[in-house]
Amino acid sequence: MTASALVPREARVVPPNGLDILKRASPQAPNGYAPAEVNCPSTRPSIRSADKLSQQETEWLQKRRPNTIDPMREFLERVNIEGFDVGQYINNHRDNTTALPNIAISFSGGGYRALLNGAGALAAFDSRTTNSTSAGHLGGILQASTYVSALSGGGWMIGSIYANNFTSVEAIINKGEDSAIWQFQNSLFKGPPTKGIQLLSTAQYYDNLVSTVKEKSDSPAGDFNTSITDVYGRGLSFQLINASDGAPGMFTTISFIPTN
Repeated sequence: MTASALVPREARVVPPNGLDILKRASPQAPNGYAPAEVNCPSTRPSIRSADKLSQQETEWLQKRRPNTIDPMREFLERVNIEGFDVGQYINNHRDNTTALPNIAISFSGGGYRALLNGAGALAAFDSRTTNSTSAGHLGGILQASTYVSALSGGGWMIGSIYANNFTSVEAIINKGEDSAIWQFQNSLFKGPPTKGIQLLSTAQYYDNLVSTVKEKSDSPAGDFNTSITDVYGRGLSFQLINASDGAPGMFTTISFIPTN
């Protein structure tokens, strides 16, 4: 191995055709839940040094950080910290956002408990929530943040919010039984309610879980092992993703995840 081979480089992966991505990501994906054969990128990926941000993230920050300034100002003015001139502070650094606080929100794991607790916190941080920007409240922290991350059950919550066009927690709650997601009154053993968007009986629900997972084990791309995790994940998709059949293609196939 030569010394040059050990030098870390910027990771670059040639993205697949855009139309192919859309086909694989849609509920009408050609292979449904099943893995499919795809061509490897013509340019081999490389390992990027972790001593700095990637070029893509650097460019994204230049777009995101300016959007956090006004929400940050509104929040700090509402907090009314004694002896702190918010207007002067923001104005002094408006053209240099790296000098302003870089807010990141993270939600912990813990299954449904983490999902529900995280949803409560997210609603409190979101200025779209009714009365969240009243005195003493925390609305606007979400809009002033740069990063949002989550783990496990917290990931169910924020992933579900993201997959549904970053809707608000309040909007989901206000729809009640008409909401396409977060119908937790039925367990995964019973399946989605038979009201509103969800029309499957429990028998149809189980048939959907079994047949969809069987698509993976019988995939044209080869034999793939399946486990209770596949069934469990499919059951969760009915609760977390806006689709009458649990969206077997949308955000549940690895080929949708951007590679660059």
